[in-house]
Amino acid sequence: MGIENIVLNLVIVIALLPLLSFVLLLFLGRFLPGRGGPVATALVGASFAASLYVLFQVLTRGNVASSMVWHVAGSARFTLGLLVDELTVFMLVVVTSISFVIHLYSIGYMHREKRLSWYFAVLSLFTAAMLSLVIADNYLQLYISWELVGLCSYLLIGFWFEKKSASDAAKKAFIVTRLGDVGLSLGIILIYVSTGSFIFSEVFQQAEGLSMTLVTAITLLLFCGAAGKSAQFPLHVWLPDAMEGPTPVNALVDAATKIGAGVYLVARNFPLFELSAFSTGTVVWIGAISALMAATMAMVMTDIKRVLAYSTVSQVGYMMVALGTGGYFAGIFHLMTHAFSKALLFLGSGSIIQAAHVQDITQAGGLYRRMKITAITFILGALSISGLPLFSGFWSSDQILRDVYNYNFIIYVILTFTSILTAFYMSRLVFLTFFGRKGDKAEYAHESPPVMSIPLILLAIPTVLVGFIGSPFLPEAYRFFTLFAPESFGVRQVEANYAVMGGPIAADLAGILLAYLIYQRNLRPQDWLARYLGPYYKVLLHKYYFDEIYLFLIVRPVLRLSDFIGRFDLAVIDRVVNWVGDSGLRFASAIGIFDLGVIDGIVNWVGDTMLDNSSRFRLSQTGYTLNYLLFFFAAVALLVLWIQFA
Repeated sequence: MGIENIVLNLVIVIALLPLLSFVLLLFLGRFLPGRGGPVATALVGASFAASLYVLFQVLTRGNVASSMVWHVAGSARFTLGLLVDELTVFMLVVVTSISFVIHLYSIGYMHREKRLSWYFAVLSLFTAAMLSLVIADNYLQLYISWELVGLCSYLLIGFWFEKKSASDAAKKAFIVTRLGDVGLSLGIILIYVSTGSFIFSEVFQQAEGLSMTLVTAITLLLFCGAAGKSAQFPLHVWLPDAMEGPTPVNALVDAATKIGAGVYLVARNFPLFELSAFSTGTVVWIGAISALMAATMAMVMTDIKRVLAYSTVSQVGYMMVALGTGGYFAGIFHLMTHAFSKALLFLGSGSIIQAAHVQDITQAGGLYRRMKITAITFILGALSISGLPLFSGFWSSDQILRDVYNYNFIIYVILTFTSILTAFYMSRLVFLTFFGRKGDKAEYAHESPPVMSIPLILLAIPTVLVGFIGSPFLPEAYRFFTLFAPESFGVRQVEANYAVMGGPIAADLAGILLAYLIYQRNLRPQDWLARYLGPYYKVLLHKYYFDEIYLFLIVRPVLRLSDFIGRFDLAVIDRVVNWVGDSGLRFASAIGIFDLGVIDGIVNWVGDTMLDNSSRFRLSQTGYTLNYLLFFFAAVALLVLWIQFA
């Protein structure tokens, strides 16, 4: 067996192991130790180990692909296939590593849950769906996995469906992302109609022969799906509400699966996007708006998980800007550094919630002394997200800003200002939670058990170190990592521009200093932000009134229309149907009466007449020969008389 076949078989195994976990836990979960958590963790961990081997083989030996015919309908051939390239193995490692740590963390965090086996089953299916998405070599296979990712997120966000807020959040996430998925499905249909193929490589080969209008339409429709899954403006409203789900689920959604799926979709279709300046411009501006808008909302949130949710929207905006400006490497590099940092922050927030039983950061002060592992690892994640030098997030965000500086100075200014806000709200989160005045809940707080604290330490390591492979200080590592971005995708190593680097660094330090002076040194009252921003503060608290606007423009009109259609159905459609049914019954009754009185009467009269006549004629059948001779001669006599007189 060649190495290519080994790699292909391993990739199948990587996706099947979490699926096997789902099947085992679904049917045997209640009989497994720890209600299936250790089994699920072990299988996902095996997928992670296999992903590392596949990563090494692909980077040293090259890409591998394989496909088979799935279905033939006339001249159309539908295939199932695997595409194992640099982007695939990158996503495999990120998804399996973070999913493994989250599974391990969930053993401690969710141990009191009654439906624990169901939780781990769906969590494993979620991982399997994302893995099958990134190994697909065609749009049809990708779309099937894409929808399975959406289904799993719905089940996990609504895991505590007994709470109305959780069930509402699950429905909201499902419906809002479906809006984007409509665009994705239309884009895939348009791709097949235009090229006659679903396979990525064949579509990309034919793309240059398509008209610019068609390419623009296709890429904008694909981006609709990406914006919905990755919670980008204006479809970002589902993600903050999704924080009603279990915290490990939030970590998986925000760091490795659903949010990353949208970025992956744009990266996978980079050859199409780079053909349309309008589409790439749209991606850039949507990303920039999302980054800035979400950062402003994160500044005023007091729920620790909602702060991190808006941070996710903002950081994914950076990734979209990078991809739109042609910075393929920068975009996927930031996807990786953000994934580790954000998973660490969410799991840290879960540790805080379980230990102090509080999500409001204004009530959680002074936790540092009681939760040092959680505090230190959380601070490392916050510094990385803030883009402070030498942390992973710095190298990826710096690469994005250097690319953007050469693309559009206005976008560069927007993202630099967003850096100030990011450093400010992350520092505010740290100071209010771990330092300052001891909150009401801090008195009873304690460090999380090893099964939860060890995953924090494991994630803290790449949060600090993984960014160096993309730093200019390690040119060989940088060259090695750029293999994730094919040369045809416009990958470029921008030389270090210290003036460009200096702006974001100064912005980060300014944001941290401002938060320190307000929330740690108390040089300004903590409601200073509300006073300074005035009416705009209320706008931020209400999240720019997006929910109210959608409620007024979409939800209520749809509900009114549904109510009208329901009433119309009852008053008109049902009445017509009932009238037709009643008329049919009456007509059938009349036909029945006619059938009984006329048709059956005629049939019965004929039968009775035949019966009466046969009874009379039967009397002539006596069995005596003399009687038969008498009838015979009488008949002959009558015949002679008839002939005579005729």
